[in-house]
Amino acid sequence: MCGINGFMQYESEFNRDEISHIISQMNNTINHRGPEDEGMFIENNIGLGIKRLSIIDLVTGKQPIFNEDKTLVIVFNGEIYNYASLKKELLTKGHIFTTTSDTEVILHCYEEYGVDCFNKLNGMFVIAIYNLLHKKLIIARDRAGEKPLYYYKKSRFFLFASELKSLVSIGLIKKSLNKKALNQYLLLTYIPAPLSIFQDVYKLLPGHYIEIDNNQKISIEKYWDIKYKDALIIEDYDECKRKLRNTLFNAVEECLVSDVPLGTFLSGGIDSTIITGIVSKISNKPIDTFTIGYKDKQYDESERAQLSANFHKTNHHLFYLNYDEVLPEIDKILNNIDEPFADSSYIPAYMVSKYASQYVKTVLTGDSGDELFGGYSKYLIGYYAAQYNRIPKWFRDNVIKKTVYALPDKTSLTRKVRKVIENTDLNIFEQRRNLMCLGFKKEELICLLKRDLLYSNSLNIIEDYYNSQNETNSELSHALYTDFKVVLEGDMLAKVDRASMLSSLETRVPMLHKDVVELAAQIPSRYKINTRKTKIILKDAFSDFIPKELLKASKRGFGVPVGNWFRNELKANLLNELNKERIEEQGIFEYEYVEKILHEHSSQNKNRSSELWLLYVFQKWYRKYFEC
Repeated sequence: MCGINGFMQYESEFNRDEISHIISQMNNTINHRGPEDEGMFIENNIGLGIKRLSIIDLVTGKQPIFNEDKTLVIVFNGEIYNYASLKKELLTKGHIFTTTSDTEVILHCYEEYGVDCFNKLNGMFVIAIYNLLHKKLIIARDRAGEKPLYYYKKSRFFLFASELKSLVSIGLIKKSLNKKALNQYLLLTYIPAPLSIFQDVYKLLPGHYIEIDNNQKISIEKYWDIKYKDALIIEDYDECKRKLRNTLFNAVEECLVSDVPLGTFLSGGIDSTIITGIVSKISNKPIDTFTIGYKDKQYDESERAQLSANFHKTNHHLFYLNYDEVLPEIDKILNNIDEPFADSSYIPAYMVSKYASQYVKTVLTGDSGDELFGGYSKYLIGYYAAQYNRIPKWFRDNVIKKTVYALPDKTSLTRKVRKVIENTDLNIFEQRRNLMCLGFKKEELICLLKRDLLYSNSLNIIEDYYNSQNETNSELSHALYTDFKVVLEGDMLAKVDRASMLSSLETRVPMLHKDVVELAAQIPSRYKINTRKTKIILKDAFSDFIPKELLKASKRGFGVPVGNWFRNELKANLLNELNKERIEEQGIFEYEYVEKILHEHSSQNKNRSSELWLLYVFQKWYRKYFEC
């Protein structure tokens, strides 16, 4: 699937032909993503549009789809993995089906259960259903936020779309930067829901739905949330292992429903190895697996991926990424982002998606294992801070600090040690929040941004999520919940969806199956992390699926050498995007501080690749939306 959009007016300002033109124009903005089908529904004050990449029901799945008496109509972006079992249930209740699609199942499920139907759906989705009798529109987003949904409400009309560019394309929205969102982007490298980069445009929160009626009444309700409750904890380790194994097996099996060729991404990490192993176990033939390799060993995990591929006897496809091939693609890649998004691993994610799309239309990924089971090294900050504080203070201050900050800022090790030093005297929440910020430090924004664009409480969303889990005493559970709500939705899932859709490839995430997520919250934190060991129970439950060499391997990122590019191949382009005349004309950044960052990086006094990539991406985005 590729995208849905819609328009609902409260006053008769636009006639049928004008509404049809609005929907057509919004549909046209997602042509580049490679959809194979499209459709529209127009009636009186409502218009719905769909662009579809066909995965299930290639013949009769054309949207929009109506119920039997034509009182309900639906457009839908995503996939419902348990639609076959839901269909059987609905048939026993007298519902009549005219297609074999999951879309029609959703419609009848809503007809039968109302908004409770969303909790019955296992999958990734954005759903829009219009009730022709009651003139009511309802829109829902999946639990984790795998599929995006933007909306805009004014007194005269309501707009929604899977892509921000679709909303902007029709000229009804004033393009004005949201100060809080801009500050979030510069600190985090992305903008989490519910904000967007534009004032008055929002992203629907995952696990929520919107209802809008013809009288301008709009309500936003939560239908699901992950719950960390000490009262629900499963204390028995063996029971946790058994349940985890069975639940993830069932989730993967549901995700395999498809009418087109399917494979897996195999990065060489634990999570993708487990998913690949389960798929291989279920499949009656070798599956296709896809990996990107680098000649630069700092970034290369292809040998690890090959170990996993050999272990599971897959039909493995290895694509060595030559940076000469990447650089010409950067403008295309960045042109696809709806709003500033500076996770540079978006680039290899796109390249591996582009490569895999030559062989399959759908891939399963190992995403979200880190957020559910504690896989990131940042979760160990409390342990490392405590170890560091055991060293006598005079030695820390006069020897370690001076030595570490005197060394060139070139390696991941020096950066990790600096993070420990910088966070060691903070409380655990401040440590968590700081390690979520992969862009500028908060104090740097005062020097970087024009004073009228500063927003002091831009990260209050992190504290709100962290403090909301009041039924558990596990600090790690607070951190995992916060990352599930902020990092997963705003960064990881946004990256994968944008990169894969740009390549006309669908990605599925079995670990985000409702049953897996809810079970993960019931597993004690001590079974996830212990001192320096991470994802303990996940590795243990699937130890027979993981080559022994991988169990001891250190975790690597899915990175690209942005810092080197900015000193060489992309230097001229970077300087052009950040030239003084343009920066001053924009009136967003203080050029003196931009110049300082450029000098620090080019002279190699300090690694400023992350901050410069943030600015570079923003300037590319700004040019498209404000200067073209």
